[in-house]
Amino acid sequence: MNEPLPPMRAPGGTLWGYPKGVLLLSFTELWERFSYFGMLAILVLYLTTAVSAGGFGWPETSALKLYGLYSGIAFTVPLIGGWIANNYWGERRCILVGGLLIACGHALLAGPKFVPAFAASFTGLDYHALWLAADVPLGQIFVDADVQVKLAAVAAAAGADAASLVWVYRGIALSFLGGLAVIILGTMLLKPTISSIVGQFFEQRDARRDGAFALFLVGIYIGEIAGVFITGYLGERVAWHWGFAAAGVGMTFGLFVYVTQRQRYLGDLGVAPVGGGGSALRALMNLTREERDRVTVILVQAAFTALYSAALFQTGGLLTLFAKDYVDRDRWGWEIPASWFTTITSILFIVLTPMAATLWTRLAVRGRNPHTSVKLAWGLILIGLAYGLLAALMFTYLRTPGATVSPLWLVAMYVLFGFSEVSVWAGQLSLCSRLAPRHLSAIFVGGWYINIGVGTFLTGYLGALGYTWGIGQVFTLVAVGSIVAGVVVWALTPTLTRLMHGVE
Repeated sequence: MNEPLPPMRAPGGTLWGYPKGVLLLSFTELWERFSYFGMLAILVLYLTTAVSAGGFGWPETSALKLYGLYSGIAFTVPLIGGWIANNYWGERRCILVGGLLIACGHALLAGPKFVPAFAASFTGLDYHALWLAADVPLGQIFVDADVQVKLAAVAAAAGADAASLVWVYRGIALSFLGGLAVIILGTMLLKPTISSIVGQFFEQRDARRDGAFALFLVGIYIGEIAGVFITGYLGERVAWHWGFAAAGVGMTFGLFVYVTQRQRYLGDLGVAPVGGGGSALRALMNLTREERDRVTVILVQAAFTALYSAALFQTGGLLTLFAKDYVDRDRWGWEIPASWFTTITSILFIVLTPMAATLWTRLAVRGRNPHTSVKLAWGLILIGLAYGLLAALMFTYLRTPGATVSPLWLVAMYVLFGFSEVSVWAGQLSLCSRLAPRHLSAIFVGGWYINIGVGTFLTGYLGALGYTWGIGQVFTLVAVGSIVAGVVVWALTPTLTRLMHGVE
């Protein structure tokens, strides 16, 4: 237990006992998460805002389903990006191309503002007034018959060409939804590869690995906080397209710093593909027994992490709408933006993570660090208690139509979220990088994000269920399910530890 820690690969030196390259990657991921979470914080609000107020005019159920579908796919496709990195491009090139695609995708999100303005320069028509006159929601690529009839009617009244009006209407949807698709492609390449390089600084059993991933995640949460505050304020208080544009500017800045500093602080890490262009399936079939057992642990813990994600990522969906409709946000003559409450969890994560990283490292040296599955169980139970608090509010103080509660209740819930995240994310991501076979590292890290993708996909349908079944009932379901899952994964800890074959 008193042996010196193994050496690290640290091009460019160390800071706080960790390679500076970890901090560069964290800084790059900070701006990617700034763009992602900033946009996600206002997505549902934008889609459900009336057309007269600059939104798309969608019903809550449709907006929540798109939110779940988009975020679910964004966390699922990194498996493909990991395969590309392992076999063809290497992690570094994937980060560069992915960052460029994300920046371009965010530029396309401003299309609903600029497509009509560009068309108006040729036709002289006020398209916003035409949408209002037609009384139709925006955002349909395949325009249904009812919308076409309404657009034709307003086009005839304005003396405009109906076909061109439909194409401008369709262009808004193509730009916005196309922007989401381009961001997904960029996330596919960047998300797994940047995390994979973090693990390459350390030997498999290096106790500092969890701390490095914790610091890496701190960058993510700083980006999330800044993104939500800036894009949330710009979107809700200035104009929606300014919020989306700010997200793209953030990604562009982060990518510039990465490109100019990567060689200095990363050396040759992540440059060359390590899979040799072979079939991932064939590589999986050739795993040793120990490697297969470790992969089994990854899959089991991923399943429980998916359940955790389904509860956690309601922050950008149902919980944001809950803050909008059920929380008294008027304070000091000013209304707090509904999207801002989600930053409480991130702030707490940043405050607690350095302390947790130090604690885990010291306990690991003494052989007393709690198993990663136990930490996951803690996270599930804590988030279950948070939803239990909300369910109690729905069945007591909020039973009367139009009733609201103090924002302090929402703060208390998000504090529990914060403690749960400290227990879960760093350990789960670090464990995946330790258990994965080295020649399949990026693929497995990318595959690990599938569990988050499945969870976030479920958030949309759980959130939509709240508007058909009842919000209180959904909160109760999530609370009970999370606590039960936490107890089960805790009970499985001895079996999972045996299957790791000494990695933990």
